[in-house]
Amino acid sequence: MYGLVRLAAKSIDDYRSVSSNEEIEQLRKIAEDLKGARVLHLSITEFGTGVAELLRAVVPLMSDLGLDCQWQVVRSADEFISVNRAMYSALGGIYTPWTREMSDIWLKYNNDNVGLFDEEYDFVIVHDPQAAALLSCFMQREGRKPTGSWVWHCHMDLSDAQVEVWHLLSSRVESYDRLVFDMEEYVPPGLRERVQFVLPAIDPCCPKNMELPRETIKAVLGQYGLNLARPIVCQISPFDHWHDPVGLIEAYQAIKGDVPGLQLVLIASMVSEDPEVGAYYQRVAQYCQQDPDLFVLSSLNNVGNIEMNAFQRASNIVVQKSLRKGFALWLSEALWKERPVIGAKVGGIPYQIIPERTGYLIESTGECAERMLYLLQHPEVAMRMGGEGKRHVAQNFLITRYLRDYLSLLAGI
Repeated sequence: MYGLVRLAAKSIDDYRSVSSNEEIEQLRKIAEDLKGARVLHLSITEFGTGVAELLRAVVPLMSDLGLDCQWQVVRSADEFISVNRAMYSALGGIYTPWTREMSDIWLKYNNDNVGLFDEEYDFVIVHDPQAAALLSCFMQREGRKPTGSWVWHCHMDLSDAQVEVWHLLSSRVESYDRLVFDMEEYVPPGLRERVQFVLPAIDPCCPKNMELPRETIKAVLGQYGLNLARPIVCQISPFDHWHDPVGLIEAYQAIKGDVPGLQLVLIASMVSEDPEVGAYYQRVAQYCQQDPDLFVLSSLNNVGNIEMNAFQRASNIVVQKSLRKGFALWLSEALWKERPVIGAKVGGIPYQIIPERTGYLIESTGECAERMLYLLQHPEVAMRMGGEGKRHVAQNFLITRYLRDYLSLLAGI
């Protein structure tokens, strides 16, 4: 037994306000053939990642639909943390020195966790690359495959993965019954067998996305010194070079003279213990000392899901100025709140932004500034895009669609 994540119960009927009755009944119909099936979701953490947010909705909803569903977190230790972080970077296309010793530590980490696998399941879904060797390690130790079907769900873009690290990982995922990626573009060259795709989604009923009274939004902004009556641009993302908060600051500085009272809010989606990321955070935070209308916030300022919700709803525009491929589901959260969005033409962002309808795709800091200025000066266009955006998310990026895709995946196996 790993670390069991205990979750509050959810009812699929609570989603009738955001999904059609037809969609809810379709979910019940697909789940009928899976009733009683034991399902285990395994991840490396229960907080601070997109995977964790998805599982907080998916696991209790699967249970409500009749599956015996659990979420457990594999055990870790200090020596594995730096290796896991390095593996994540290397698989994401960032060159990272990788040694034989690091491979050995990664395999030891997976082997240690095999000893804790002490129950039988109909489906085991491993959600992170760092734990992907569990199945092969089990087979080596026991001389057989464990009962049930095994799924490896990779939520990363591996198209530019570092060769030696992907070679290590690929040799360990060959025995899985299914390999799941967010998009076809994320699949490494040469890997096509047993691959299926499930686009990520948001939970419209969770604290980060639920409706908020205007009084609550105003109170949250006031707590951090922002004025709801003045225009706001917001970005929520990790604070690192690849999400380019400095580039967004430059775009904001280029137009603030044309938009009286403009405020920019940068929120770190999570605070990393990585010294390099911490140094970048401090670099971004220094801009606040020179500009009282620039706000750099994070969990260190007690910014949680309700606060992020309030900032997105208060914003005139939500931006995602990424330089590196990623899905950036924060944009779907903003679109659900009827905010127009501006995002870089990378990763999963073009799936969420319909150019000229729900927002704009950009390729440079200058183009970002130009689009921001246009939307701030044309609020009627921004309002129309916000409405289109909510409809787009309702049709494509809600947790009910994600759940349907996942249930269909399991039923297909």
